[in-house]
Amino acid sequence: MPDKIEIHNIQLSKGTLAQLFKLPQQMIDYLWERIDIAKKRKICHKKDLAGNISHSYKLDDPQNLVVQNLYKIVNDLDSNPNMFKFIQKEVARIYDKTGYKGMLTPQLDNMWVNFQKKGEFQPIHDHSGMFSFVIWMDIPYHSKDEGKLPFAYSSADPSPGGNFTFVYPIELYRKVAEHVIEMSPEMNGYCCFFPSDLSHHVYPFYTSDKDRISISGNISYRTEEPNPPPVYQFPFHMSGT
Repeated sequence: MPDKIEIHNIQLSKGTLAQLFKLPQQMIDYLWERIDIAKKRKICHKKDLAGNISHSYKLDDPQNLVVQNLYKIVNDLDSNPNMFKFIQKEVARIYDKTGYKGMLTPQLDNMWVNFQKKGEFQPIHDHSGMFSFVIWMDIPYHSKDEGKLPFAYSSADPSPGGNFTFVYPIELYRKVAEHVIEMSPEMNGYCCFFPSDLSHHVYPFYTSDKDRISISGNISYRTEEPNPPPVYQFPFHMSGT
């Protein structure tokens, strides 16, 4: 892993933090290898997802490299104190809610690759686990071009077409706010790391006939016991499912 990775903090309401950063090329190469294997195996993951998309396949990480490498970035006090402290705070809430006294370690719960075609979308949803991530592997369009389509004209800035968006409540009001991450080929190789219960969605795109390829995954905290149950976000229960 390189010594220095540029990290963009996304500070949302109620002390919620997400982060955006570009992954090292060797990790991207590894993920493309896993995608090639997933396309051959074709283990469908659509039944577990909210998305209105053509194909979603389960991804395996036999060497457990994904969590190891992500946590080198997000859970390092010296290089990334903001996310390190946020992770510690979230884990402390687990202990407070469950009363558990043993050691909990982050482990990959599940991971999958999405192939999203023109006009398809991911409706607003959240994930299981404690933390989640999305990695954009191939974005075949520019969101700015999506906003230039005749039917896309609106007062929204930026235009939502093709973008990834977090949704969170505004305190004291009966409405929600959005944090938009604009999509383009320049986002290839970028990862967004966020708490699993943070709602988000993906708007459809229309200016490309190529698939939009992205990876998503969930990380839960588990005990060191054999076959331990995962520990999830609110309501912070241990579940074997």
